[in-house]
Amino acid sequence: MNRIIGFLKLIRWVNLLIIALSMYLFQFCIIRTFLDAANIEPSLNWFYFSLLVLSTVFIAAAGNIANAYFDYEQDAEFRPGKTIVGRYISLDTAFGLQMGLNIVGVLIAFFLAYHFEKIKLGYVFLSAAALLWLYSQVLKKYFLVGNLVVAGLSALVFVLPVLFESSLYNVFASDNLELAKNIILNQLKWYCLFAFVVSLMREIVKDAEDKEADAAYDMKTLPVVLPTAAVNAIIALMMIGTMVVIGYIEMYYWQRGLKKHFWYTLFFLTFPLLTDLFLILTARKKTDYQNLSILLKLLMFFGIASMPVFYLFITKWR
Repeated sequence: MNRIIGFLKLIRWVNLLIIALSMYLFQFCIIRTFLDAANIEPSLNWFYFSLLVLSTVFIAAAGNIANAYFDYEQDAEFRPGKTIVGRYISLDTAFGLQMGLNIVGVLIAFFLAYHFEKIKLGYVFLSAAALLWLYSQVLKKYFLVGNLVVAGLSALVFVLPVLFESSLYNVFASDNLELAKNIILNQLKWYCLFAFVVSLMREIVKDAEDKEADAAYDMKTLPVVLPTAAVNAIIALMMIGTMVVIGYIEMYYWQRGLKKHFWYTLFFLTFPLLTDLFLILTARKKTDYQNLSILLKLLMFFGIASMPVFYLFITKWR
């Protein structure tokens, strides 16, 4: 039982659940909703879409294992009670698991790319796997580089279903399809931006949490290079910027009479961000950043949960 629990913690199952949920909700609450409204048959059925999600989750899980593998010595020294690799799962097993998950994930991706005659898309997954490996071994040691990589891959999760949805790229597109495509791409833009910014904030917060360990191993993360007050100010400015953008969207919803959209965004995005802003301005200790990291993950969940709230029951064009 300990090994099973250890494995689930190693792959960060909650993060993987959020990835899968993000993809399913975007596909079935946004892409399929507007394609159905345009009377267009989607290219990705349940089977192929589930394979796409499985490939993405496998590669993400492999990246999480690789991160724990390369952090083995650091975690054993600074977080001895929370280590999984070397305690419940051996180093050799962890290495084999991440290799196996990467290989299976990439093979599934190339199968899908071949099936939809978009073979180049297979290399997107291969590149993502390589980036996660490089992040774990090298990139996270440098100022903001690793943070930006993880944030970019978080945003990519929403892009993948759009890339594989061949019906969006019909050269003989009708006016309804063009309208559906424009709406889908507009929603894609906002959800990608939200995922990127929230992930970037959370990655910096996690680096602040691990500042002592990173400094001991001569890593040049943003919290190691800059003083605590400066790091907190940067995160606070990102939160304020996010609230300004969300405020603009809320104003749009109110003017269009989309009251349920407005109230959901206000209570589940703006108010939590205000709470996070207060916490980051007063954060000093490791536990402060741990709590903030959890709240930012919750904010990400509220963001993706807006999709069924906003779009699941749409039956006409907005």
